[in-house]
Amino acid sequence: MKGKHIFISVALLLIMANASATIEFGFGDLSLDFAPVKPLYKESLAYPFSNDIRFSYLIAPAKADNVTNTILVSADDGTGNPTYKELEFKELNTHNTKYWALKSCTDIGLLRFTWKETAAIEIYIHGGINSVFGAYGGVDCLGFDGQYGLGLSSLLFDSIAIRGGFHHYSGHWGDEILGDFFSRGYTEGTDYKAITEYTRNNSWYFGASYTLSDIIRFGIDVELPEGKAWIRPAAHVPANTTKPSSEESPEKANTSDHIWTQEGFEDRDNRFYPSSYKAWRFGFSLEAQYSIDNVGRVYAGIDIQLHQDGKIDPVTATYSEDLGWKKEFSAVLGFAFRDKVTLPEFNIEFTYHKGRFPLLNYWFNDIEYFSVGLGLTL
Repeated sequence: MKGKHIFISVALLLIMANASATIEFGFGDLSLDFAPVKPLYKESLAYPFSNDIRFSYLIAPAKADNVTNTILVSADDGTGNPTYKELEFKELNTHNTKYWALKSCTDIGLLRFTWKETAAIEIYIHGGINSVFGAYGGVDCLGFDGQYGLGLSSLLFDSIAIRGGFHHYSGHWGDEILGDFFSRGYTEGTDYKAITEYTRNNSWYFGASYTLSDIIRFGIDVELPEGKAWIRPAAHVPANTTKPSSEESPEKANTSDHIWTQEGFEDRDNRFYPSSYKAWRFGFSLEAQYSIDNVGRVYAGIDIQLHQDGKIDPVTATYSEDLGWKKEFSAVLGFAFRDKVTLPEFNIEFTYHKGRFPLLNYWFNDIEYFSVGLGLTL
């Protein structure tokens, strides 16, 4: 893992230094670009966790289901078996259904080889921070997500884009939320065993899209946790997944065994899960855009996410064939303005979302909201 962090840090420094140049090889119309402005592969416009820069105001209907006021913890079901339950860090109040969301992420190419106008391939890197604040009272930070990825992207005939690599993302509870939680006097060991988190470190990633006449784009994204990976919460770990070794934890172990111990249970594993359960994520997107000369473009898109970990009951912490994959739906309408092709786009977006709360650690909390946001896109 240290090697990956060092490579990512160096790559970001190179980009910050504005390294940009093109080398023409002089044979076969082959060229090499350093730090090209636009990535070959574009993520789904409506995906809540896409790597871009956005500042949004979220408004959810004033219903109890849309209030985010609990933390998920591991607990004992009374017979010694592990379970999960929600504990409040704030009283339920339907007035508290408004949020500020801030993403500070980037998706960039590092080195790109281009052959004529037929094919191109590049090393990409993406990552950043995603956070959400309550738009009420002291505007507490509910938490933040860290995410990054690295791999190869290619573009064929200026219409077929493919991306493959690895992706890491992990959730972190906000300090103010934890402060509120601990101030309520819960007793560790009695009221709960441990506070849970949502992590996928690391996953294999594959994406593909097809653009028709520079107007319509179809896309699919697939993520599969690696056979050696950190996955949280413990109940989500597929059978036979092993944990990565590190200086802090060098021993070899099944990941679910290790995480269950951290969550307060030493005799629970997930090896009885069927081999079909891999904690997959699938994303499907459809987008359309219309360019306006000397102004920019108007665009719209829909995104559907399917999570196989929805087959894990968040209460009993067990796999169930009767449970379906967790579904999410997002739709966006936006206006993008750009003076020069070398400058980022300035975006104004309107979004509708129904599904998981847009912070990883609140995966158990469904929400429906509308939002308006401002952002930048390469």
